Amino acid sequence: MDTTEHFLRDFSQQAMSAIPMLQSMELSFSEFNDHCLRVDMPLAPNVNDKNTGFGGSIAALATTAGWAVVSLILRRLPRHYHVLVAESHIRYLSPATANCYALASVTDSAKSAFINVLQEHHSGRITIQSVVEQDGKQVAVFTGTYKVQLAGSLCQW
Repeated sequence: MDTTEHFLRDFSQQAMSAIPMLQSMELSFSEFNDHCLRVDMPLAPNVNDKNTGFGGSIAALATTAGWAVVSLILRRLPRHYHVLVAESHIRYLSPATANCYALASVTDSAKSAFINVLQEHHSGRITIQSVVEQDGKQVAVFTGTYKVQLAGSLCQW
């Protein structure tokens, strides 16, 4: 197992333990590089009354993917930070009729600028886009702004 796989596996175990809903949804953190994360979601535990993906589950998948990519980026820093979603918007494009996944990514320049702000101010905000797909077809597009604050400090919005 390479270092990235080990890093992602450790994060996944901690996230599942800290957020029980992720276990119920049966989410899995499957791929990560320094800029992009894939989170998989099976359809079966996340269906609605029409046997398609429940909108709340799709929103939770996208929110989780954004939160997780920010959290994973921060794990490479020497200090511990808290990550909270501060604002979000989702647009549903088509029903999910099978297992789906979210891809959350951040550009090099946005990541660098964000880390610089954190190192100077110990808090900041970053906007992440997560695209939910099924077999390469977009199901939903989510934009979330995440508030990040140095752990141990009073959380201020």
